[in-house]
Amino acid sequence: MAFRTTAILRQGLKLRPPFELALRSSCLQLVLARWGLETAALMGLRGEQTANDDDRKVRAVEAITTAMYESGLDDHATSAEKSMLDKPYRTWEYSDYAYGDHWEALGVLQWLLGRQHAIPTYYSSFDRARLFQNSGIMPADPSTIEKFVDSFMSSQIHQTFDKQQLQRAVDTSEAWIWRARAQVLLGLRDEISRTDAKPSGNTQDSPLEAKLRAQNIPHSLRKMAADLPKTIPLAAQRAHEKGIIGEVEGCDFGIVVEMKEDNVVPTEQRRSATVPYPSLDPDHLDALRKIAESRFLAFAWALGKIDKWCPEKTGELVSINPINAMWTPDEN
Repeated sequence: MAFRTTAILRQGLKLRPPFELALRSSCLQLVLARWGLETAALMGLRGEQTANDDDRKVRAVEAITTAMYESGLDDHATSAEKSMLDKPYRTWEYSDYAYGDHWEALGVLQWLLGRQHAIPTYYSSFDRARLFQNSGIMPADPSTIEKFVDSFMSSQIHQTFDKQQLQRAVDTSEAWIWRARAQVLLGLRDEISRTDAKPSGNTQDSPLEAKLRAQNIPHSLRKMAADLPKTIPLAAQRAHEKGIIGEVEGCDFGIVVEMKEDNVVPTEQRRSATVPYPSLDPDHLDALRKIAESRFLAFAWALGKIDKWCPEKTGELVSINPINAMWTPDEN
């Protein structure tokens, strides 16, 4: 019976057509190219010839925007993406810079398209320069966008991974987004407990709900906060036994970190250590959450689990599988 139940729970992973993935990937790449220019300006990373440098970047920004319209990507970009590309150089708002979190989503889409060989561990990022090289897109040249998308228009496109590999990638994404959300809930346990003890008439407008929405935590998950100290070790054990995560450390998800070494030590000779997930500082924990969220968004959209490209939509989604892969019955 367990085997039959597991088989039912494994059905339903159907990808959008490759050309749709290519169009979405192209939109991401264009806006991330603009994000790079805006981020450099924000951080003051400009050349000695400030006026000339600014003029060059203004032209680059205008060329990227023109490429969006001439390639037809404006029909496929979100309203937020079009708004960001339409804004003049150095007029982005603070919220626009959060688009940089989409690098990991771009990596997943390129993996699904066969342009990226592997998905890094969930405590490592995709190589951004390689992601740009993989597509062959030059953001200011609309013909390169058209060439990239056209290469996926044929019905004879062959995927470079099998169903098992896709399933494993989704299972891994589910495990890490669960752990990232659990960490957020751990930090809000006391507030959740107080709120649940004294329920108000309109909880959707409470400060707690605002915090959960801001980090795309489904409302239904808040009830697990009280049991997380017991649930996390069980989740780590089951994920490891199923081969979904590689390391368990301190009864938790293991994170491989590079040891601090003298600069004279070559990169390939530097030592690493495995540490428990919660031992990282808040900045690193936030980075892990963003990696997990971005990749989960890409898989959820690519598999039609959310109807449009919108990070907030993942806040309505507990898992991609009918049940999170860590909790599905064993097959034997």
